[in-house]
Amino acid sequence: MMIQGLGGAASMYSALPKSVSQRQEVPTSTAKSADTVTISNAAKAIAAGGNGATQSITAAQQKLLTSASDDPQSAEKIAYDMANVPSTIFYDLRGVGGGDPVNKLSTTGRIIDDAFKEKFATEAAHIDAQRLAIYNSEKAKGADPVTIISKMIDFTNSQSRDYLEASAWLG
Repeated sequence: MMIQGLGGAASMYSALPKSVSQRQEVPTSTAKSADTVTISNAAKAIAAGGNGATQSITAAQQKLLTSASDDPQSAEKIAYDMANVPSTIFYDLRGVGGGDPVNKLSTTGRIIDDAFKEKFATEAAHIDAQRLAIYNSEKAKGADPVTIISKMIDFTNSQSRDYLEASAWLG
């Protein structure tokens, strides 16, 4: 079973036992072709090679980079997916049934409420836009896909612990 999420890095996870992701929908306004996304100073620093990470690169992320280095076609797809697949909350479904709420994170078992979900949706939309901006900026510079993946991983690793925990990026 393939689970989408992790800002497009789901390919490094073939299955999460008894858990599922649920995409958090964020209301959007009609976009105009003149709308632009700006990259925060933190994202610019990461794209430039700075690293204010919340967590260091994980073993799974290193394995992804190694795999991408070995297969340029896969590297391009991974980079594209990381930039374009929306962040999502991964839920633990063990013990859920009979109308019980789905409110436990798959990574830590933490019980979350609607306020957490709303905060995640807002934060995720911002992070997703910045990750896409990093991808587009690096792509325009002609950076190779592995470098782009590395910069997007560093950027994502610099996010809040709540975001990393909910989106299954927590190492």
